[in-house]
Amino acid sequence: MATSEEKIKIASHFLRAAPPDVRVLVNDDNLLQEHIMGALEEYNVEQLATIKVPGIEHEVIISKFGQIDNDHFIDPKSSKVFKLDHLRQVATDVEDHTPDESMEELRKAVESAVDDYTTNYYAEGLGAVYASSSEGKVTVAIVHNKYSPSNFWNGRWRSVWTLEPESGKVSGLLKAHVHYYEDGNVQLETNKEIEETLAAKYVGGDHPLAERAAAFVKLIHAAETGYQKALNESYHDLAESTFKSLRRALPYTRQKIDWNKILTYRIGAELSSK
Repeated sequence: MATSEEKIKIASHFLRAAPPDVRVLVNDDNLLQEHIMGALEEYNVEQLATIKVPGIEHEVIISKFGQIDNDHFIDPKSSKVFKLDHLRQVATDVEDHTPDESMEELRKAVESAVDDYTTNYYAEGLGAVYASSSEGKVTVAIVHNKYSPSNFWNGRWRSVWTLEPESGKVSGLLKAHVHYYEDGNVQLETNKEIEETLAAKYVGGDHPLAERAAAFVKLIHAAETGYQKALNESYHDLAESTFKSLRRALPYTRQKIDWNKILTYRIGAELSSK
């Protein structure tokens, strides 16, 4: 029987990689609250966990870009701040939040374009758009979770994009994580960094914000589509070459084994020996 400390160590390890239900694994909420909250907070923020918040119709993304402290997060779309129970993923104490007015108009324009993009290209995807005048950046976080337990796999797509309006510099980090667990336990985790720049006409000046936002999201769309196509091609190559090389499809004779004939031979040999 594992000790409480050993359970915590095991749960923390699994949580940061491909977490099971740690409440079931440890079976002691008080122990979790006391020892594993740091790992839970890190996981929820890093994985862009999504939750339901009382009084807000849409699901809310948990990210470091809207994080006030360990337990309080901002939903930029509704201009609300709430407290999060990281263990149970329950939101409480919802209050109004005053946005960064100097960048709110641009943030809303990008948010509108991102909402259209995620609706059109991600079946169950969510996007959140944050803005900070102190950093001079607009940040987009996108997450799409797909769970298929009947087929023994789960997957998560995450992407984070930043736009520096004054320079037009765009940075992106794309991540895909797939967990397949039929007759085994296989994980695929991949990521890609992207650096781009908006066309000069969208940088500074009096160009309409809606057009600047559309150009930013068009760049996101092109980059994510290209990366997803490259992943699909890589998976096909793995299936056709790498994985096949691990095990022969046919024996050296290049003939499939007739197991019925072999069984007949075996039975005949056993009968003749009696």
